[in-house]
Parts: sequence; structure tokens; C-alpha cells
Amino acid sequence: MRQDQPYGTVMQKMLSRYEESAMEVTELIETGETAKAGRDDRRDAIIAVAREAFAADGYAGTSMSSIAARLGGSKGTLYSYFKSKEELFIAVIQKKCQKILGLLNAAEIEGGGDLRATLTNFGEHFVELLLSDESIATFRLATAECGRFPEIGRAIYHSGVRENHRRMAEFLDHAKETGQLRSDADVTVAAEHFLDLCLSGLHRKRLWNVIERPSAEEIRTNVGHAVSTFMRAFGA
Repeated sequence: MRQDQPYGTVMQKMLSRYEESAMEVTELIETGETAKAGRDDRRDAIIAVAREAFAADGYAGTSMSSIAARLGGSKGTLYSYFKSKEELFIAVIQKKCQKILGLLNAAEIEGGGDLRATLTNFGEHFVELLLSDESIATFRLATAECGRFPEIGRAIYHSGVRENHRRMAEFLDHAKETGQLRSDADVTVAAEHFLDLCLSGLHRKRLWNVIERPSAEEIRTNVGHAVSTFMRAFGA
């Protein structure tokens, strides 16, 4: 005849089973997160190698096979992350765009709600990034090959330039709501003008190898002029 176990014993066993199940679930989650982190790291490594390949050999001269060779892996592994060279090139551009968006987010925090301070902070870091050797190489690549490969130009515009304009317009719309921009300002136009003003006088010269990479002081002066011009045009 079965004897009933004391209530405390039953509850203790149930608690033990619950704790064991919870530990199993936690292990599964941690394993999944570790696997995802590993896959993300591998994806970032592929993008970094692809960026170097595109810069060194051009778009036409770069193939999925050559990138796989640089990575030291198989094409099958590469294709499991990116389905085509175009998709991989877009990922390279998007990674650069993420850096620019990160700069704006950081500038917003440091600016403390002050429009001029935020624009100045962001502008200086934005220009420094876009005048770097790596960025200039990407622009030169696009200029040289977008006639034969229109997808290059589209990738840079849609995944890079347009997204930067959208995020800047979003930021300026908030500044407009707080009364720091004219009430009738078109933030989409204002965003494009500000980014162009920051690069004006430096980018094309750097792109065409007329000047070396500008100093921090030269960038600061250029951005200062850009911010002043922008505020006279759009500031409240």
C-alpha cells in the first residue's frame, strides 16, 4: 500500500525539479546567445576582410572566391552569410553607416539638447570619418566603377547617404519641436544641406588627391563655418 509522502518532501522535490528545468532553459539560452555572438563575430570578420578586398582590388576585381581565400575558409561558408558579392558590398556600406549614426547618437548625448553644440560635435567626427583613407577609397571605388556596376552607387546611396540624411532629419525635427529651428524649416532639405556644408571645401579636394588628410584644426574650422551658415539659414 502506497504511503503518502509528507507535504514538505513533495514540495521540496517539485522545487528541485523546477530548479533543474530552469537551469536547463538557462543553459539553452546561453548556448543560443553564445552561438549568435559567434556568428555575429564571424559576420563582422567577413565584412572587414571584404572591405579590404574591395579597396585593394576594386569591385570588378573582387570575387566571392577571392574573399573566401583571404578569409581562409570555403565559399560555402561565405555564401551562408552573404548570397552575393553585391549583398556583401551593401553590408560593408551599412557598417560604415552604423558608425555615422553612432556618432550622431553620441553627439546628441554630449550636446545636452543644445543644437549648435550637437551639430558641431557630430560634424567634426562625421568629417573626420568621411575623410579617412578607408572612406575615400570607397568613394573612389564607387566613382570609378558605378558606370559599369550601378549597384555600387545604389548601395552607397540607399544604405549609406539616404539613411544618414533620414536620421539627421529625424534629429532636426526634434530640434524644430523644441524651438531651435525655424517653424517652417524643411528638415529633409536642412539635413542634406548640413551634411554637405560640413564636407564642403574639403571632401572633393581630398577625393581627388589635391590635399592630404586635413588636420583636426582644419576640420574644426570647416565645421564651424558649416554650423554658422546652417544656423543663419535654418535657426530659429
